[in-house]
Amino acid sequence: MKKITFVALLIGLVQLAYTQETVGLVFDDVNLEKSNGYTLFNALSDDRVFLINNCGEAVKQWDFSGQISTNFYILENGNILQSNRFNADIRDWNNNILWSIDFFNDLGFSIHHDIEPLPNGNFLVLVRDTYTNAEMIAQGKDTSFQEAIFALDKIVEIQPVGTNSANIVWEWKFFDHMVQEFDSSKPNFGSVANNPQLLHMDYDNNNPVDYTHTNSVDYNEDLDQIIISARHTHEIYIIDHSTTTAEAASHSGGIYGKGGDFLWRWGNPEVYDKGTINDRKLGSQHDAKWIPDGPHEGKISAFSNDGYGTDLTASSIHIIDQNDTNGVYSLSAGEFLPNDYFWSYDGTIMGEVMQGSSRCGMQIMSNGNALINETDKGRISEVDGSGNVVWVYIIPIADGSNINQFEDPDGNSAFRAHRYPENYVGFTGLSFNNTGIIENVNSISENCSNLLSVEDTFFNDLSVYPNPTNGILHFDFNKPLDQIEVYSITGKMVLGKTNSDFINLESLAKGMYMVKISTDSNSEFIKVLKN
Repeated sequence: MKKITFVALLIGLVQLAYTQETVGLVFDDVNLEKSNGYTLFNALSDDRVFLINNCGEAVKQWDFSGQISTNFYILENGNILQSNRFNADIRDWNNNILWSIDFFNDLGFSIHHDIEPLPNGNFLVLVRDTYTNAEMIAQGKDTSFQEAIFALDKIVEIQPVGTNSANIVWEWKFFDHMVQEFDSSKPNFGSVANNPQLLHMDYDNNNPVDYTHTNSVDYNEDLDQIIISARHTHEIYIIDHSTTTAEAASHSGGIYGKGGDFLWRWGNPEVYDKGTINDRKLGSQHDAKWIPDGPHEGKISAFSNDGYGTDLTASSIHIIDQNDTNGVYSLSAGEFLPNDYFWSYDGTIMGEVMQGSSRCGMQIMSNGNALINETDKGRISEVDGSGNVVWVYIIPIADGSNINQFEDPDGNSAFRAHRYPENYVGFTGLSFNNTGIIENVNSISENCSNLLSVEDTFFNDLSVYPNPTNGILHFDFNKPLDQIEVYSITGKMVLGKTNSDFINLESLAKGMYMVKISTDSNSEFIKVLKN
């Protein structure tokens, strides 16, 4: 348990209610559990990438010298992988380039949004896969289609070679797994509803050219499966990675015997004629991935950008329990399960609705909390399973410069953010250099550091409940407390009691209070909400 001085806590409490900070750490609820670790982020207008602690202090910085990263990962060996549409490189902890690739010049394509490191050292990338009108009509597409091109996507696995080249070692395409009901002379003719493992070629998604628009890819080593998110069909798909490239283009082979067909899909059953728009569960979603550990291990998370419920201005985040059995997924009446979300959140953060019209992401951490990245706002937030906002950080960089406190942040949008636990294997043997906050001043960060500066284990076994409370507040400890004092946020003592294990707050007005407990010359301050 942390030993916290009254002055520091009181100042922090007042800031919790009245803070005017505009960048950096703008909210930090010291009374709620947050995921301990380090958050990795950049701004899409800036070539710097930062790793910060929970107080908003930078402990590591990389400079990519003019290359603006879309996504980045700290690998398990401590190196950092960064990528954008045209380039990718791997750097060591000291920013030395170990490997780099120019996707277009070296491999003949540019990637679309995401890159995923694999345990074998290879990478999965998303690539636009474009066909002419004539090619699509030859595949059985409805001849009323008049657009010059039809853009799908493919997944390419690349193997780094040397310091500046790569081999393509595996490939999967949507194009090989489509069904249509227009031209019975084609091999892919069939009932859409009877083939949920295939993509409807003529589904009307209001994006006739950019048909799938995939934006995230994730890999599950235990299952040897891949999940991808397709923004324009409002679906996420799981496929088998154990196939050969030839099997991936077919309907058989691999561990699961389905070739490259969908093993599971979810979010919009209307696409395969098993529902209507009212059955849609996801909308223009991003960042679909498996949850690696914690209470929701094995489930899937996703950020749904489009309006949620009756609020078309709000986005939402979800946990989905696909309830597979060793990588095999169930259907009910031809529709992939589950019927609904396992958990959802669509609340407001510091009085502002959580919303992102495009991009964005989320991460469910080992304590069950969600880390949310709202791209356009440049806002990274942590929310617990009860929907309480725990921690909020506004990215304080843009266009190669730091944003000063109390300035309106502009140009600080971020595609993705990642939090790594303090014991992440990639940090083994590496040193951090705490250079302080990135912005010029931040009183919340300052007090956060002060609160964590001194350890005290005397009250480790103390339990305080219920909190919030509308009446009696109990203190479960190994002995009665010598003194209980309740202070308002202005510092005035409003209640007191001696030699007790409870205090009645019923007479107090609703609001936040500081409760000081003392026994055997030890004291502790606890923040309590009276409702």
